[in-house]
Amino acid sequence: MTSENKNKIGGMLTNAENVILVIDMENDFVLPDSPMKVAGAYATLPAIKKFLDYGRSKDWAVIYIYRIPRRAGGEAELFRKHYFEEGHPFCIAGTKGAAIPDEIAPQPGDITVTKQRFSAFFGTDLDIILRGLGAKNVYLTGTQYPNCVRSTAVDSMSLDYNTVVVTDCCSAATEEVAKANIYDMQNMGISCVPSSQIMQ
Repeated sequence: MTSENKNKIGGMLTNAENVILVIDMENDFVLPDSPMKVAGAYATLPAIKKFLDYGRSKDWAVIYIYRIPRRAGGEAELFRKHYFEEGHPFCIAGTKGAAIPDEIAPQPGDITVTKQRFSAFFGTDLDIILRGLGAKNVYLTGTQYPNCVRSTAVDSMSLDYNTVVVTDCCSAATEEVAKANIYDMQNMGISCVPSSQIMQ
């Protein structure tokens, strides 16, 4: 049995030191015609796809982080509750808005985690999943920098994972916002580098 097969059961990785998180890359946050779009998200799709292809070729685990609120929006942050109260819910389970764009759609064996707040660790089983995989290096991709990317990166670092924010695979509403958050995270000790420095 090869080492690759030893790490897989039914097509799913059972051991992976390297893990890619794809954070909130759902149509409602990505597609240019969505009212909830993050302006820079759509442009990152090619870079994310290339990085995912690289990771999968190395048997890295891929975990998709979904923001899936209930239609009533009771668990939404206070500043977002009005979307639901006014009849404009987003990323509702089973809708096109909650799906991942085809370009970077999940593949067989990928893992999914659903969250209700910014951090992918808050109130989820992500840490248990990572520890079960034997994860050491966690690579963050997705949207957006000041909210879900940053909070997930800080929690990942706090849990002693080697945390890497893949800068060309993450986005924000403006380039200025992205740069400011990268600056802050680097000063916290979080590595922020483009995918080209990882795919060597």
